[in-house]
Amino acid sequence: MLTCLRQFVFIFIGTVLRWPLWLIIGIAGRFRLFRFVFLVYPTDEVECRQFCPNIPILRRYLSGRPTPGGLIADGWCPIGIYFVVPDLPRDLARKKNRQLAETIVKRMRWIRRLTGAKTIGLAGQLGPIFSRRHNIPIEPPLFSSINGNIFSIHEAINWAALQKNTFSKQIKIAIIGGGELGESLHEYLSGQGLQCDIVDVRFTRRGNLLPITTYQSKEMVKQADFVINLLPKGEYFVESNLPKIMGEKASVIDFSRPAIDQKRLTQKIYMGNRVQRTGMRFVLALPGGWSQQQLPACSLPALLAALTGEINNKLESFCLHARKQSFATALIADTPTRLSRPTGGGEVRGELIAEVG
Repeated sequence: MLTCLRQFVFIFIGTVLRWPLWLIIGIAGRFRLFRFVFLVYPTDEVECRQFCPNIPILRRYLSGRPTPGGLIADGWCPIGIYFVVPDLPRDLARKKNRQLAETIVKRMRWIRRLTGAKTIGLAGQLGPIFSRRHNIPIEPPLFSSINGNIFSIHEAINWAALQKNTFSKQIKIAIIGGGELGESLHEYLSGQGLQCDIVDVRFTRRGNLLPITTYQSKEMVKQADFVINLLPKGEYFVESNLPKIMGEKASVIDFSRPAIDQKRLTQKIYMGNRVQRTGMRFVLALPGGWSQQQLPACSLPALLAALTGEINNKLESFCLHARKQSFATALIADTPTRLSRPTGGGEVRGELIAEVG
């Protein structure tokens, strides 16, 4: 029922109300209500059908056309709008669809001017697809996802280690896949003094993950306290031999979409791609099992720049700034804790950990 309702609202807004809604958004933009806009996409056909039915003529019409999906609110005040395109990442990544990618970016820039927003956030794989595959420069007001992703994963590791009563710098971490994100994450975590290794993975031509066979890679996974899953889909991790190699007491920081099903793993799984800040939420919640209070980590670079007016390209300063603004892992929502608003002073990390512990 919820899927049918979401589909109806998406189609009605994307077709019948499209131009009246642009008019309303434009009027609201005159009053500077919105600080940033955010573009999301479905990871696969199943997720796409949660808001857009598989009707060819409708898909062709909505393809490349960012359609309002909901608001980003801080308390009762709307501060942004998120938009949806029904195009899958594998389609956007094709060289022949470069014009489609350029059209999406062009329309998002127009939407930013219409809303009066300061920044444009690109979810997940959109930034790398636009920049690497189609040579579209990603620079302010466009923001890619990588800094927000790394911040979210690091915060998830710290929080999960705290639950195990383990000092974070004593743990061993194995990163599975991830490409540029994996390399940047390894560099950052190593710089924080954590024991971290990247496990090389290979895929078949059909896209299936090949088993981990080398002794060195097996030992990395076997000895790891935390295994960070950066594979595109959770099913790749489950169907590989990784769960059998991992220790029973090891935990998985999952960054895949669709996520790993906890019922198919004996090890504990923590979602590493979600952050939160008291009072901030997505209305309506994003499809794919998200709650309103869970903010996608990929939205954080654009959101933080819009809220503070500062652009932190260096990862360490970005993470420090995010903590000062009271952003934290959404895993904290599972425990009775209180997140305080930023006071403009020092970090909130110490206060936050003390309350959780």
